[in-house]
Amino acid sequence: MNEASSERLNPVPSGFSIHRAHRITPFTMPLHHYHDAYELYYMRSGERFYFIKDRTYRIRPGDLVLIDKHVLHKTQHITDTHERILLHYRDGFLDAMTVDCDWNPRSVFAHPVIRLNLKQQAVVEGLLDKLLAESKLQTPESPVYLKVALTELLLYAGRCAREQADGAVRSEPDNPMFERISAVAAYINDHYADDLSLTLLSGLFHINPHYLSRIFNKVTGFSFVEYVNLVRLKEAQRLLLTRGPNVTEVAESVGFESLSHFGRVFKASMGMSPKEYRKRFGS
Repeated sequence: MNEASSERLNPVPSGFSIHRAHRITPFTMPLHHYHDAYELYYMRSGERFYFIKDRTYRIRPGDLVLIDKHVLHKTQHITDTHERILLHYRDGFLDAMTVDCDWNPRSVFAHPVIRLNLKQQAVVEGLLDKLLAESKLQTPESPVYLKVALTELLLYAGRCAREQADGAVRSEPDNPMFERISAVAAYINDHYADDLSLTLLSGLFHINPHYLSRIFNKVTGFSFVEYVNLVRLKEAQRLLLTRGPNVTEVAESVGFESLSHFGRVFKASMGMSPKEYRKRFGS
């Protein structure tokens, strides 16, 4: 067991879940991690590296991490033990709370990491504890209460982010190589449709290819090939959910060199073929 205590709570209404865990041994998230839910991650104790899209952040106690849907992310251990609260919700869950309102909850996710002061930590922890408790109660009022408490949490996080604007949490600065790998990851995100290779990127960024391969994995938690494929798969999923290009055109537009390669990578990641995915989830 790698958790001293873990509390997995079944969601009361559809589209919401919250989970608290205290791990006592090193833990790294599984690969292939992005999803169609919004994620809030609050660090209560310990420290972790959190790679979000193309940057790595050092997350400390009192930090609130906000991951927009479909954003690639991964955590890696720094300290052997840590305690965190993880919350997910999906589109539609807060619709009733934002009717006739100019505020969009998704705007809060423009700030991936909010470093809370002690007063702000107390407020956020109080709201998270209420959400955890209400999830266990499952009373008739719980679905409404959860929406109210989550809305308050997001509103408060937005205010904290604005107060932090001038001193926004920077990506991990301890090693200058972090910045170079962030630039490589950003390039992949912008040029996923191109013919990308370790040799090409090592030349563009003046890094030895063997060293780039090793340090990319260390900084991001993904191998170079895994990261390129995942960025391409995310875009392919988006296209497959529309009535636009056919599967062959999708494969070509996101950078796969052949339909068969696209099919193998997609099925290995999603557990189904691109055609099955479109049939099941597409519009």
